[in-house]
Amino acid sequence: MNPKELLKQYNDLQEEIKDLKKKIDKLSDFKIERDKVTGSDSEFPYIKRSFTIEGYNIQNLDRLNELKELLIDRKIKCEELKLQIEKFISNIPDSRTRRIFQYRYIDGLTWLQIAMRMNKVHESYPRKIHDRYLEGLN
Repeated sequence: MNPKELLKQYNDLQEEIKDLKKKIDKLSDFKIERDKVTGSDSEFPYIKRSFTIEGYNIQNLDRLNELKELLIDRKIKCEELKLQIEKFISNIPDSRTRRIFQYRYIDGLTWLQIAMRMNKVHESYPRKIHDRYLEGLN
């Protein structure tokens, strides 16, 4: 995957990691199932009584653990890609270029917002620096 395609995924990776974390947390909350049954004493007089039983549904537990492991693996892959993007940006030698990439991909700013942060009037300024850097990699 080329750097530009990888960089474009950063914000989506952040959101996917959040979503996966919520799903994993939800799967970790095993709910106790409760039910009421009727029965009688085991000795005379056999008086009919109501009992509450509770426990975990073990039949679903294995399937939930398998799904949880799958989601954890996906989350780890997303975090690795995110880290790869952050390393790529950190390894840009020029401070101005590094800031442009930081603002664009990690902070999610528009080209105009980046230009204003860099005290420039037109959005083409950071875009040109960005594009020239990526062209120099190929």
